[in-house]
Amino acid sequence: MKKFLAALLVLMLSLSVIALPTFAEGENMILTAIADDPETMDPTPCSWSRSPRVLQNLFKGLYKLDADGVTYVPAMAESYVLSDDGLTYTFTLRDGMVWSDGSPLTAYDFEYSWLRVLDPEVNSNCASDLWVVKNGKAYYNGECGVEEVGVKALDEKTFEVVVETPTPWLINLTATTSFFPVCKAVVEANENWTTDIATYICNGPFMLQEYSSLSRLVMVPNPNYYCADEIKIDGVVFNIIPEAEAELTAYKNGELNVSGNLNGNAVAQFAGTDEFHTSGKIGIQYCDFNCQLPEFSDKRVRQAFAMAIDRNALLDALGIVEPAVYGFVPYAQPALTDPTKSYREIAGDMFSEDVAAAQALLAEAGYPNGEGFPVVQIVTKNDPTQKLMAQIIGEMWKANLGIQYEPDTRESSVYWSDLADGKFSVDRNGYTCDYTYCGANLAIWVTGSNASENGWDDPVYDEMYTNTLYIVDPAEREAALIECEKYLVDQMPGMPVYSYDNQYLVKPEVNGVICNAIGHIYYEYCTIG
Repeated sequence: MKKFLAALLVLMLSLSVIALPTFAEGENMILTAIADDPETMDPTPCSWSRSPRVLQNLFKGLYKLDADGVTYVPAMAESYVLSDDGLTYTFTLRDGMVWSDGSPLTAYDFEYSWLRVLDPEVNSNCASDLWVVKNGKAYYNGECGVEEVGVKALDEKTFEVVVETPTPWLINLTATTSFFPVCKAVVEANENWTTDIATYICNGPFMLQEYSSLSRLVMVPNPNYYCADEIKIDGVVFNIIPEAEAELTAYKNGELNVSGNLNGNAVAQFAGTDEFHTSGKIGIQYCDFNCQLPEFSDKRVRQAFAMAIDRNALLDALGIVEPAVYGFVPYAQPALTDPTKSYREIAGDMFSEDVAAAQALLAEAGYPNGEGFPVVQIVTKNDPTQKLMAQIIGEMWKANLGIQYEPDTRESSVYWSDLADGKFSVDRNGYTCDYTYCGANLAIWVTGSNASENGWDDPVYDEMYTNTLYIVDPAEREAALIECEKYLVDQMPGMPVYSYDNQYLVKPEVNGVICNAIGHIYYEYCTIG
């Protein structure tokens, strides 16, 4: 979850303009951390990784993840009916749903919010998430009117959704950030509604009490949440701690009781203890090649670079215990044909590390022993682990391919905009999908979708992926997705490095912390003591 600059929300001040509950620090509170200000506090454009850790606790969609961390259960919706052709979902909202300010929450808010994500004028970073909706992509591309999009409030309690193709993962999608409702009346009245606690209206188990930029963010229970009486904690404090080592120190000192930004030192100290928790995460870490540059426009060059590094040696040096991956779908995505296996087990590795073969490919592309190849600018954020990763990868390319490289760090405030503008040769990137479907990690490489920094557009790939959506039989669809991934690996617009895992620490007195496959931690079900 990533993309362009947030809309200056780091300028939010700590406001106390309305009377809200107070708390005694540490008493029945979850004390956790976040590395920086949330990129945005608006669900509509949110495709980053940090913001949803907050937004998932402030908002709720039609469905939500249950306390078991696996099952999706009704939230704002009471139920839904699916048409015989599998294309029309009719959701019925619960009676008496309201926003945190007590105003009615209706199906019209959902219609407004979903269309807002798709509105090309809004330019949401996650518009492609809603391309599953009938004419969602066409509307975003200006090819049809808003009235032709398959979302419609039939009345205040009934919300109809028509999808382009059978989409059995739609219910899971409604629990993700970009499918959350925002209050139409509030948003239309004030375009800066997220920058003032007085206008920050939400509908989740918690509401915003305090936001001190670059310091902390405090959430307290929302008394108007539909099951507010089930919230057993007094709130959540997100302390902003940029460095993982500093977060580890705070956790060990008892200043935090939940920690989700673990470095190798934290894993080494806590792995195997009752405080260390791990689960599969549906994302990968990868590097983009700037395919718009002449030297990276040749797939043989991209293949050579991907084959010429030692991923396990890299991960060992970085203290990362997550597994190396040789494809674009992570290990946590389930197979379509066998629920006991992952897609990765069925599909297998798509390529291998082979220095000799990489050297031959680079020579074939016209750069024997790296001769004549421009200096490779490896761009990362100004982060110790990322900078070390760039240096190690660069040294591997230098030793194995004769390539000269130059590490280049950028501040978070300009990182994603620089990538979007093509100001790099190779970058450090990553993407975690919003739902458990093996095709989700392949969908982000479709033209105009989320993985756009590389500048790679391929109509052949677009057609291959689109065709998989019309295959109903799970075995046939899985086979088609495998062929799609093989083509993607052959083109190698990015270089897979490792598959993500969720890793977090929880103090013994805290119970009910759950982490979804995206990596978002939920506090709705927590108890302390």
